[in-house]
Amino acid sequence: MIHIACNIDHNYVRHCAVTLVSLFVNNRKEDITVHIIARDLYDEDKKVLDELAGKYGNTVCYYTPDEKMMEGFTIRATHNRLSLAAYYRCFLSAILPANVDRVLYLDCDIVITGHIAGLWQTPMDENTAIAAIEDTGCREKQRYDILKYPESDSYFNSGVMLINLAYWRQHDIAQACVDFYHKHPERIIFNDQDLLNCVLHNHKKLVDLQWNVQDGFYRNVPAFSDEWRKTHADILKNPVILHYTNRKPWNYDSQHPLRHLYFKYWDLTPWKGQRPWSSLTNRLKRFFRLLPFHIGARKAKYIQLESL
Repeated sequence: MIHIACNIDHNYVRHCAVTLVSLFVNNRKEDITVHIIARDLYDEDKKVLDELAGKYGNTVCYYTPDEKMMEGFTIRATHNRLSLAAYYRCFLSAILPANVDRVLYLDCDIVITGHIAGLWQTPMDENTAIAAIEDTGCREKQRYDILKYPESDSYFNSGVMLINLAYWRQHDIAQACVDFYHKHPERIIFNDQDLLNCVLHNHKKLVDLQWNVQDGFYRNVPAFSDEWRKTHADILKNPVILHYTNRKPWNYDSQHPLRHLYFKYWDLTPWKGQRPWSSLTNRLKRFFRLLPFHIGARKAKYIQLESL
């Protein structure tokens, strides 16, 4: 049994459906239980997710977390997308049943394009709290100055985490997150991700890039050289877990080179055929927003995968 956890709100149900259907389609031989942590889902939302899972022989369970868990917590770096629900992942060991000792947490701006058994079976010893993938911002030295731990410990992305719940319960990571946040709120800029890195930076296992290929890896930025991209060309072209960490494919002006994969799985949900640029207004906005890139007046934001 593979256990998946997602924390969402009503606004993210459609995107959760895309993530889950991509998981189910590409892992048909696996028995999957999905644990949805949310406070404001409607019956219609649950029906959609239940029917999608049932179609592939899988199950969805729902949990309503206690709001008191996050008393005093705030959202800082949001990009106008995050709510306090982002912190629910910090409390998975307290929310999920005691007989679930390992869970794969997934954000819902993700598509899965292949088998995840290799990630699920990652060995974790009694001193390993999570297996995760380095964040695209892991080379930013100022992060470590703010978070107050060694740069050598690196910095992981919290959107894909294989969590050792047995370790979390033994060491009460949920309470450790609460205690750390209230003691050092000034350090927590990137919300749950900063908090989890502060608490778990020396109890993690870093795993291969293919398990969380983030938006920044495709960007024309100095942090990732042409040599680095050529070395990782196959993973960039064929990610197992593709994570749209910045502009989302459903944003009308998305330029992500693999945004089409999102809509491949979107069309396996009840919202088949709908597109963010379907309205005349959004088509015009997209045209004028992207025109400077097409005519060469602005540098391309993303690399050309064909050139790798």
